[in-house]
Amino acid sequence: MPETKPESEAGHIPDDPLTGHNYDGIQEYDNPTPGWWTWLFVASIFFAPLYLIVAAGVPTLFGYEESYEAAQTAALMEQFATLGELSPDEATLARFAHNPTPDDAKWLGAGQSIYVANCAACHGGNGAGVSGPNLTDDHYLNIKDALGIINVINKGANNGAMPAWENKLQPNEIVLVSAYVASLRGQNLPSPRVPEGEVIPPFFSEQ
Repeated sequence: MPETKPESEAGHIPDDPLTGHNYDGIQEYDNPTPGWWTWLFVASIFFAPLYLIVAAGVPTLFGYEESYEAAQTAALMEQFATLGELSPDEATLARFAHNPTPDDAKWLGAGQSIYVANCAACHGGNGAGVSGPNLTDDHYLNIKDALGIINVINKGANNGAMPAWENKLQPNEIVLVSAYVASLRGQNLPSPRVPEGEVIPPFFSEQ
């Protein structure tokens, strides 16, 4: 029976460098990686940060932002189908803003998301005001009652300083974000802005 040479000896070319590693009779050689693989690795080192900078700095370049907004809109419209068409009246605002049920509280959370996406830049993430008025105290500009919130969001105010949103948001979105704005009242959070406008009566009679 012919003698079988160990894996470390069979087919070994003396000029091939060995690492000294041996596992189960198999020697590990210290051969360089293929040139194409090395250049691909080097190219990826330069490409990755450039792609990250461009993709993050110009999100519209690859259409990611539009795709995300379209997906968000589709998901929101699907949810609104179960909610039905909300009436833009005081009773509806009170339903969501004043002692909401657990289900209505979820929709008030949707109003908060709309607020954060579209209103927080001017009014602050917590509603305490930045360049726009503080929404957490009892002083209001251009608003006399809860329905005034819907009207200002729809039509805008102060010669465009507050933009009109009636052609940018769905009717249900207007109602929900209005309810969220109404719910901010009375928190009296610290604000960089002085009180603006007049103190008005409570939005809802139960308050």
